[in-house]
Amino acid sequence: MKNIFIALALLFSVNIFAQPKEVADALKLYQKAKAETEHPKKSLNLATWIKYSDALVTLYDAPIKSIWPGATRVDLKILLNDQRIDKTEERKYQDQTYSVDIYPDKELIYSQEGVLAAWILTKVYMEGDLLGDAVKALEKASVLDTKGTKTKEISDKLLAIKNRYQNEAMSAYTLGNYKKASGYFEAAAAIGTNKLINQVDTVLTYYAGLTATMAKEPARAIKFFNMALESGYDAKGDAFSYLAESYKAENDMEKAKGILENGFSKYPTNQSILVSLINAYLESNDDPNKILDLIKKAQENEPANASLYYAEGNVWKNLKEMEKALACYQKSIETDPNYYYGSFAIGAAYYDRAVDIQTKATEEMDDAKYEALVKQLEENLEAAIVPFESCFSICPDQEIKMVVAEYLKNIYFRFREKSEEYKANYEKFNSFLESSKK
Repeated sequence: MKNIFIALALLFSVNIFAQPKEVADALKLYQKAKAETEHPKKSLNLATWIKYSDALVTLYDAPIKSIWPGATRVDLKILLNDQRIDKTEERKYQDQTYSVDIYPDKELIYSQEGVLAAWILTKVYMEGDLLGDAVKALEKASVLDTKGTKTKEISDKLLAIKNRYQNEAMSAYTLGNYKKASGYFEAAAAIGTNKLINQVDTVLTYYAGLTATMAKEPARAIKFFNMALESGYDAKGDAFSYLAESYKAENDMEKAKGILENGFSKYPTNQSILVSLINAYLESNDDPNKILDLIKKAQENEPANASLYYAEGNVWKNLKEMEKALACYQKSIETDPNYYYGSFAIGAAYYDRAVDIQTKATEEMDDAKYEALVKQLEENLEAAIVPFESCFSICPDQEIKMVVAEYLKNIYFRFREKSEEYKANYEKFNSFLESSKK
């Protein structure tokens, strides 16, 4: 009777926990390698720990067969041709629609372009941090490698694990699991600090902070943003604004303002820093005009720097002082006629004002007042033409040119019946946009 129960139990466990051949083979390899690390003599051999690390990585890879982000659906169906797809369904992650192939032990998530964006393992064959344990095994091997004969081999294996962590981080990010993504980015960055690698990856450190921010973990975010800044990486100024927001979340407004002032002194035209700085002054009941003092000092040091007058214009714009903003934008152009950001800002200011007037006009019931508003609307649209045309003619950036062309197309469309010139210009910019989309 006892033997029958044992047989039934074994049969039941096989049915419930049936494993793909790759997983079964990987588990056997792992068990053998693990036993060697526990052997009194073999555990003193660096090859034992390299073998154990390889076994852990093989076990990690087994359910997914080393799939990678960006792989096409066709490629992965060929790679996984011995594994069945139970069903396929549509899902939304982060407001994006994905197609999901559901296997017995995993889900592969494809973008609308048919490339792998993320994956989820639905069956865990072994609990624990396999990659983390693999790193520890390699570090143990490194300690035993007193002559350095395996330095390159160990380094290469560490970098391969770093790449796996990055892939996991991007998968978690796509799925909106920012806490998990931050952990993977941290693990990948940590490998770069290993003495055998000695390549601090500031970008991964920054992303560990960014995803920590998105996961609403400001203390962790502060840690990683500070690490990135100390290593010289600031994401063109964005690290300052994100770090400041993290300090604000920790109720340290003075630290936040200090960080933003440092960032602003380095990147006076960075809009995220500027807006965050203005908001910080407002939230702390401080005078936001203090930012203008910073800009004025910078202008005194660099009077020929057109971007500083543009930055001042942005401050006035955020303070709802549009006439002062326009004057500063004009000054940036006078300082440097090729500074197309100034021309763009003037055109956008007039266009935005026209949109605001149009909103008021649609709500106006009095005919005379309505006609007056329409006149103002058209005056502002016409005022936007010259600066937009100037920006379009001197701007080398194709994306900005397309934005400007869209503005001009809309303006000339409204005035196309006014003259043949306006009609021709509408057709010109409409054709430019159509050809640019091809």
